[in-house]
Amino acid sequence: MNKIAETAYLVAMYRAFESERPDSLFQDPWARLLAGSKGLILAEMLGSQKQATNVIATRTYLIDKTIEKLIKEQQIDTVINLGAGFDTRPYRLSLPRSLEWIEVDFAEILAEKENRLQGQKPCCQLKSIHLDLTDLESRRTLFAEISAEAGEVLILSEGLLSYLPEEQVSLLDEDLRKQPNFRWWLFELISASGMENSTLLWREKLFHQYFSDSNTSVFLFNPKQGLDFFQQRNWQIVKFYSVWKESRRLKRGLKFAALLELILPYFAKQDWQALTQRIGVTLLERE
Repeated sequence: MNKIAETAYLVAMYRAFESERPDSLFQDPWARLLAGSKGLILAEMLGSQKQATNVIATRTYLIDKTIEKLIKEQQIDTVINLGAGFDTRPYRLSLPRSLEWIEVDFAEILAEKENRLQGQKPCCQLKSIHLDLTDLESRRTLFAEISAEAGEVLILSEGLLSYLPEEQVSLLDEDLRKQPNFRWWLFELISASGMENSTLLWREKLFHQYFSDSNTSVFLFNPKQGLDFFQQRNWQIVKFYSVWKESRRLKRGLKFAALLELILPYFAKQDWQALTQRIGVTLLERE
Protein backbone atom coordinates (compact mmCIF):
# COMPACT_ATOMS: atom_id res chain seq x y z
CA MET A 1 0.00 0.00 0.00
CA ASN A 2 1.18 3.53 -0.75
CA LYS A 3 2.47 4.89 2.55
CA ILE A 4 0.63 8.20 2.22
CA ALA A 5 -2.60 6.22 1.81
CA GLU A 6 -2.11 5.03 5.39
CA THR A 7 -2.95 8.53 6.60
CA ALA A 8 -6.57 7.40 6.07
CA TYR A 9 -6.30 5.28 9.24
CA LEU A 10 -4.80 8.15 11.23
CA VAL A 11 -7.35 10.77 10.13
CA ALA A 12 -10.20 8.35 10.87
CA MET A 13 -8.78 7.89 14.36
CA TYR A 14 -8.78 11.65 14.95
CA ARG A 15 -12.40 11.79 13.75
CA ALA A 16 -13.20 9.04 16.24
CA PHE A 17 -11.57 10.99 19.08
CA GLU A 18 -13.66 14.05 18.19
CA SER A 19 -16.89 12.06 17.81
CA GLU A 20 -16.45 10.62 21.30
CA ARG A 21 -16.31 14.04 22.95
CA PRO A 22 -19.51 15.12 24.73
CA ASP A 23 -19.32 18.45 22.85
CA SER A 24 -18.29 16.95 19.48
CA LEU A 25 -18.51 19.12 16.37
CA PHE A 26 -19.84 16.16 14.36
CA GLN A 27 -20.69 12.50 14.77
CA ASP A 28 -18.86 9.86 12.76
CA PRO A 29 -20.06 6.51 14.15
CA TRP A 30 -17.86 4.53 11.75
CA ALA A 31 -14.58 6.37 12.35
CA ARG A 32 -13.15 4.05 15.03
CA LEU A 33 -14.20 0.96 13.06
CA LEU A 34 -12.35 2.27 10.00
CA ALA A 35 -9.29 3.44 11.93
CA GLY A 36 -8.90 0.08 13.64
CA SER A 37 -5.79 -0.83 15.60
CA LYS A 38 -3.52 0.70 12.93
CA GLY A 39 -5.10 4.12 13.36
CA LEU A 40 -4.79 3.95 17.13
CA ILE A 41 -1.15 2.86 16.96
CA LEU A 42 -0.30 5.68 14.54
CA ALA A 43 -2.05 8.26 16.73
CA GLU A 44 -0.21 7.07 19.82
CA MET A 45 3.12 6.87 18.01
CA LEU A 46 2.90 10.39 16.57
CA GLY A 47 1.70 11.95 19.83
CA SER A 48 0.07 15.39 20.26
CA GLN A 49 -3.32 13.69 19.97
CA LYS A 50 -5.37 16.57 21.31
CA GLN A 51 -3.71 19.12 19.06
CA ALA A 52 -3.97 16.89 15.99
CA THR A 53 -7.59 15.99 16.72
CA ASN A 54 -8.54 19.65 17.07
CA VAL A 55 -7.09 20.55 13.66
CA ILE A 56 -8.69 17.57 11.88
CA ALA A 57 -11.99 18.17 13.68
CA THR A 58 -12.03 21.82 12.62
CA ARG A 59 -11.23 20.91 9.01
CA THR A 60 -13.85 18.17 8.94
CA TYR A 61 -16.55 20.40 10.42
CA LEU A 62 -15.86 23.27 8.00
CA ILE A 63 -15.93 20.98 4.97
CA ASP A 64 -19.10 19.25 6.21
CA LYS A 65 -20.96 22.52 6.59
CA THR A 66 -19.68 23.93 3.29
CA ILE A 67 -20.83 20.86 1.36
CA GLU A 68 -24.29 20.81 2.92
CA LYS A 69 -24.78 24.54 2.34
CA LEU A 70 -23.50 24.45 -1.23
CA ILE A 71 -25.65 21.49 -2.23
CA LYS A 72 -28.70 23.13 -0.69
CA GLU A 73 -28.15 26.46 -2.45
CA GLN A 74 -26.71 25.36 -5.81
CA GLN A 75 -27.74 22.84 -8.45
CA ILE A 76 -24.98 20.36 -7.69
CA ASP A 77 -25.89 16.82 -8.69
CA THR A 78 -22.44 15.20 -8.45
CA VAL A 79 -19.62 15.25 -5.91
CA ILE A 80 -16.22 13.77 -6.81
CA ASN A 81 -14.08 13.04 -3.76
CA LEU A 82 -10.46 12.73 -4.87
CA GLY A 83 -8.23 10.85 -2.44
CA ALA A 84 -11.34 9.87 -0.48
CA GLY A 85 -9.57 7.60 2.00
CA PHE A 86 -11.90 6.55 4.83
CA ASP A 87 -14.23 9.53 4.40
CA THR A 88 -17.79 8.73 5.57
CA ARG A 89 -19.67 11.83 4.43
CA PRO A 90 -21.95 9.90 2.02
CA TYR A 91 -23.19 8.00 5.10
CA ARG A 92 -23.46 10.74 7.70
CA LEU A 93 -24.24 14.09 6.01
CA SER A 94 -27.67 15.43 5.16
CA LEU A 95 -27.58 14.84 1.39
CA PRO A 96 -30.26 14.47 -1.30
CA ARG A 97 -30.97 10.87 -2.15
CA SER A 98 -30.51 11.70 -5.84
CA LEU A 99 -27.00 13.13 -5.36
CA GLU A 100 -24.26 11.07 -6.99
CA TRP A 101 -21.16 10.84 -4.81
CA ILE A 102 -18.08 9.41 -6.54
CA GLU A 103 -15.09 8.54 -4.38
CA VAL A 104 -11.70 7.96 -5.99
CA ASP A 105 -8.64 6.46 -4.32
CA PHE A 106 -6.23 3.53 -4.29
CA ALA A 107 -7.90 0.14 -4.65
CA GLU A 108 -6.56 -1.16 -1.32
CA ILE A 109 -8.00 1.73 0.69
CA LEU A 110 -11.46 1.75 -0.90
CA ALA A 111 -11.71 -2.05 -0.79
CA GLU A 112 -10.86 -1.95 2.92
CA LYS A 113 -13.51 0.70 3.53
CA GLU A 114 -16.15 -1.20 1.55
CA ASN A 115 -15.38 -4.33 3.54
CA ARG A 116 -15.59 -2.61 6.94
CA LEU A 117 -18.78 -0.72 6.07
CA GLN A 118 -20.50 -3.76 4.60
CA GLY A 119 -24.23 -3.56 5.24
CA GLN A 120 -24.24 0.22 5.83
CA LYS A 121 -26.41 2.26 3.48
CA PRO A 122 -25.25 5.66 2.18
CA CYS A 123 -27.60 8.65 2.15
CA CYS A 124 -27.02 9.24 -1.58
CA GLN A 125 -25.93 7.36 -4.70
CA LEU A 126 -22.40 6.22 -3.87
CA LYS A 127 -19.90 4.95 -6.41
CA SER A 128 -16.30 3.93 -5.70
CA ILE A 129 -13.57 4.20 -8.34
CA HIS A 130 -10.31 2.37 -7.66
CA LEU A 131 -7.69 4.58 -9.27
CA ASP A 132 -4.20 5.93 -8.69
CA LEU A 133 -4.76 9.64 -9.25
CA THR A 134 -1.21 10.07 -10.57
CA ASP A 135 -2.20 7.90 -13.57
CA LEU A 136 -2.92 10.88 -15.81
CA GLU A 137 -4.48 9.03 -18.73
CA SER A 138 -6.93 7.10 -16.55
CA ARG A 139 -7.74 10.20 -14.52
CA ARG A 140 -8.52 12.28 -17.58
CA THR A 141 -10.69 9.54 -19.04
CA LEU A 142 -12.62 9.32 -15.76
CA PHE A 143 -13.12 13.08 -15.56
CA ALA A 144 -14.38 13.25 -19.14
CA GLU A 145 -16.85 10.41 -18.54
CA ILE A 146 -18.23 12.01 -15.38
CA SER A 147 -18.49 15.47 -16.92
CA ALA A 148 -20.39 14.09 -19.92
CA GLU A 149 -23.10 12.67 -17.65
CA ALA A 150 -23.20 15.19 -14.80
CA GLY A 151 -24.94 18.53 -14.54
CA GLU A 152 -23.01 20.57 -11.97
CA VAL A 153 -20.02 19.04 -10.19
CA LEU A 154 -18.30 19.77 -6.88
CA ILE A 155 -14.74 18.49 -6.59
CA LEU A 156 -13.61 17.60 -3.06
CA SER A 157 -9.91 16.96 -2.41
CA GLU A 158 -9.85 17.40 1.36
CA GLY A 159 -6.20 16.78 2.25
CA LEU A 160 -4.93 15.49 -1.08
CA LEU A 161 -3.15 18.53 -2.52
CA SER A 162 -0.58 18.78 0.26
CA TYR A 163 0.92 15.42 -0.71
CA LEU A 164 1.39 16.34 -4.38
CA PRO A 165 4.31 18.26 -5.92
CA GLU A 166 3.34 21.66 -7.30
CA GLU A 167 3.63 20.47 -10.91
CA GLN A 168 1.11 17.70 -10.20
CA VAL A 169 -1.30 20.16 -8.62
CA SER A 170 -0.96 22.31 -11.75
CA LEU A 171 -1.77 19.30 -13.94
CA LEU A 172 -4.76 18.41 -11.78
CA ASP A 173 -5.97 21.99 -12.02
CA GLU A 174 -5.73 21.83 -15.83
CA ASP A 175 -7.60 18.53 -15.95
CA LEU A 176 -10.42 19.90 -13.79
CA ARG A 177 -10.79 23.10 -15.79
CA LYS A 178 -11.04 21.16 -19.06
CA GLN A 179 -14.33 19.66 -17.94
CA PRO A 180 -17.16 22.14 -18.55
CA ASN A 181 -19.38 20.87 -15.73
CA PHE A 182 -16.72 20.90 -13.01
CA ARG A 183 -17.68 24.18 -11.35
CA TRP A 184 -16.66 24.00 -7.67
CA TRP A 185 -13.49 22.86 -5.91
CA LEU A 186 -13.21 22.41 -2.13
CA PHE A 187 -9.98 21.52 -0.31
CA GLU A 188 -7.57 22.29 2.50
CA LEU A 189 -4.75 24.66 1.55
CA ILE A 190 -1.46 24.84 3.41
CA SER A 191 0.47 27.90 2.31
CA ALA A 192 4.07 28.95 2.87
CA SER A 193 3.18 32.60 2.32
CA GLY A 194 5.01 34.78 4.81
CA MET A 195 6.28 31.79 6.75
CA GLU A 196 9.59 31.10 4.97
CA ASN A 197 11.61 31.39 8.16
CA SER A 198 9.19 29.67 10.48
CA THR A 199 9.68 26.26 12.00
CA LEU A 200 7.60 23.38 10.67
CA LEU A 201 4.12 23.05 12.11
CA TRP A 202 3.37 20.14 14.45
CA ARG A 203 1.70 18.12 11.68
CA GLU A 204 4.63 18.48 9.29
CA LYS A 205 7.07 17.33 11.95
CA LEU A 206 4.96 14.40 13.07
CA PHE A 207 3.87 13.19 9.67
CA HIS A 208 7.43 13.38 8.38
CA GLN A 209 8.57 10.95 11.08
CA TYR A 210 6.49 8.14 9.65
CA PHE A 211 5.08 8.96 6.23
CA SER A 212 8.13 10.35 4.40
CA ASP A 213 10.62 8.00 2.76
CA SER A 214 13.23 10.74 2.24
CA ASN A 215 14.60 13.92 3.77
CA THR A 216 11.91 15.90 1.94
CA SER A 217 8.84 17.03 3.88
CA VAL A 218 5.80 14.86 3.28
CA PHE A 219 3.87 18.07 2.53
CA LEU A 220 5.00 18.90 -0.99
CA PHE A 221 2.43 21.48 -2.14
CA ASN A 222 3.09 24.53 -0.04
CA PRO A 223 2.70 27.51 -2.43
CA LYS A 224 4.34 30.76 -1.38
CA GLN A 225 1.73 32.70 -3.34
CA GLY A 226 -1.10 31.08 -1.36
CA LEU A 227 -4.52 31.57 -2.91
CA ASP A 228 -3.00 33.52 -5.79
CA PHE A 229 -1.82 30.17 -7.15
CA PHE A 230 -5.44 29.39 -8.02
CA GLN A 231 -6.58 32.89 -8.91
CA GLN A 232 -3.85 33.02 -11.55
CA ARG A 233 -5.43 29.88 -13.03
CA ASN A 234 -8.87 31.46 -13.42
CA TRP A 235 -10.50 30.27 -10.22
CA GLN A 236 -12.55 32.65 -8.10
CA ILE A 237 -12.05 32.45 -4.33
CA VAL A 238 -15.56 32.03 -2.93
CA LYS A 239 -14.54 31.34 0.65
CA PHE A 240 -11.42 30.86 2.73
CA TYR A 241 -11.83 29.65 6.31
CA SER A 242 -8.73 30.17 8.41
CA VAL A 243 -8.27 27.00 10.45
CA TRP A 244 -6.53 29.09 13.12
CA LYS A 245 -9.48 31.48 13.51
CA GLU A 246 -12.17 28.84 13.10
CA SER A 247 -10.58 26.48 15.61
CA ARG A 248 -10.67 29.31 18.15
CA ARG A 249 -14.32 30.03 17.33
CA LEU A 250 -15.20 26.36 17.68
CA LYS A 251 -13.26 26.05 20.97
CA ARG A 252 -10.67 23.78 19.39
CA GLY A 253 -7.81 26.28 19.46
CA LEU A 254 -4.20 25.38 20.18
CA LYS A 255 -2.66 25.88 23.60
CA PHE A 256 -1.79 29.54 24.25
CA ALA A 257 -3.79 30.51 21.13
CA ALA A 258 -5.67 33.20 23.05
CA LEU A 259 -2.41 34.77 24.23
CA LEU A 260 -0.91 34.75 20.74
CA GLU A 261 -4.09 36.26 19.36
CA LEU A 262 -3.71 39.17 21.77
CA ILE A 263 0.00 39.78 21.20
CA LEU A 264 0.81 39.08 17.56
CA PRO A 265 -1.58 41.54 15.84
CA TYR A 266 0.13 44.40 17.67
CA PHE A 267 3.77 43.34 17.91
CA ALA A 268 4.22 41.07 14.86
CA LYS A 269 1.45 41.95 12.45
CA GLN A 270 3.06 40.23 9.46
CA ASP A 271 3.56 37.00 11.42
CA TRP A 272 -0.03 37.20 12.64
CA GLN A 273 -1.41 37.55 9.12
CA ALA A 274 0.77 34.69 7.91
CA LEU A 275 -0.32 32.47 10.80
CA THR A 276 -4.03 33.02 10.19
CA GLN A 277 -3.63 32.36 6.46
CA ARG A 278 -1.27 29.41 6.85
CA ILE A 279 -3.91 26.64 6.82
CA GLY A 280 -7.43 27.06 5.56
CA VAL A 281 -10.41 25.36 3.99
CA THR A 282 -10.87 26.86 0.53
CA LEU A 283 -13.84 26.90 -1.82
CA LEU A 284 -13.20 27.85 -5.45
CA GLU A 285 -15.56 28.50 -8.34
CA ARG A 286 -14.63 28.56 -12.02
CA GLU A 287 -14.63 32.03 -13.49
